Amino acid sequence: MTTDRDFDRIAGAWLATSPDEVPDRAIAAILQAVDMTPQVRPRWRWLTWRSTTMNRIPLAIGAAAVVAIAGAVVFFRSNPGPTVGSSPSPGVTPSGSPSSPSSAAAGGPVPSELRASWMGEHRGLTGLAPEAGTVITLNQSSFDLAQSAGSSVKYLESSASITSDGRLRLELTFNTADCDTGDVGTYAWTISPSRRILTITEDRDDCPSRGGALEGVWWLMDCPLSEDNCLGAVDPGTYKSQFITPRLDPGAPWSPVFGAITYTVPDGWANAGDWPETFDLVPVSEPLHDAANWSRAINLTTQPSAMNQDKPCSDTVQPGVTRSVDALVTWLRTVPGLVTTTPNAISIDGHPGQSLDIRIDPAWKKKCADGTGPIVTYMMPGTAVMGTERERLILLDLGDGDVLQILVWTRDQAAFDAFLPEAMPVIESFRFK
Repeated sequence: MTTDRDFDRIAGAWLATSPDEVPDRAIAAILQAVDMTPQVRPRWRWLTWRSTTMNRIPLAIGAAAVVAIAGAVVFFRSNPGPTVGSSPSPGVTPSGSPSSPSSAAAGGPVPSELRASWMGEHRGLTGLAPEAGTVITLNQSSFDLAQSAGSSVKYLESSASITSDGRLRLELTFNTADCDTGDVGTYAWTISPSRRILTITEDRDDCPSRGGALEGVWWLMDCPLSEDNCLGAVDPGTYKSQFITPRLDPGAPWSPVFGAITYTVPDGWANAGDWPETFDLVPVSEPLHDAANWSRAINLTTQPSAMNQDKPCSDTVQPGVTRSVDALVTWLRTVPGLVTTTPNAISIDGHPGQSLDIRIDPAWKKKCADGTGPIVTYMMPGTAVMGTERERLILLDLGDGDVLQILVWTRDQAAFDAFLPEAMPVIESFRFK
């Protein structure tokens, strides 16, 4: 980090001078610290020997300063990006014609089915990371917008209610650069029967940046893990990731890329994890809140490396094995304790790769120090096989030296044989930004 980007120095100098205006560099440093903060990732479910925590960027700023700076951010209206996801069927749909000024008076509380956090495409608001998604949060009587990748800075905070003709009514609670306190907007909305997909259409809005940011399709954020911001169970359709960044070099500064992975699922699937380095899709019948007891899953891991076999469970790189698809596949077939099939060529979204099935040798006896059963830890970060588990490992070359690991995992052979025909069409739907 250069001295020009040192958050503590910039913020401290600004606070010491008690200025009337916030300097651009301070805003940029603060928003970078808040909006580009990776989440803390929990342990990978079957590797009790390994704790994989992401380092958080420290936030050395008081709440009052955050509020002051957030209120000073300039908004720009933009058309929302193309929407993805299944088209909502008629569900809870307000009736009536577009609101007139006389019908736009504050009315009843926001309906319970809307009271949630909803994730959508990137909206063109200054302060959001350039490629991050957006989250709107609706409560009984309030609305705000934030960056979907874990930001605590809120924008366009408004009171919220439902008009007499069923429209969503928002009234801004503080001034912005192009909007005034009290600016009112009304919106038609529809929600899918599952209550997982919300579509919002602007009737009118005195605050142009709010109208430009709010229109479009939004997905319910119902992640089974309280520390994650994934979607949870989803309707059949096409969706986008918000955290995982497959093209990020190991150790490089992280920033959110909404839609780094686009995927399509049929009925019965859930997005159960979305972190900077990993992404999980599982059947919704799995115990979503208890990853340790999953029996099958699709897991994506960015930039895998060969794990040192002289120091099993050590999470150190195997010397002499480069991070390329061919080198990793060649090495895997020599790892003691692994039984692998002959690799097969595969292509996903035009990217070449290799696929092979993996299990542990029944005669293998080595364990990790914490007392797990016989285990082979073969890929960093956090990939192993033990017991009766079966795995299909796909290593995909994304170009420019970037490799993505896709793992189909089950607890036993019977589940593996049944799960592969369900998992592979989902994997073949992947598209990469």
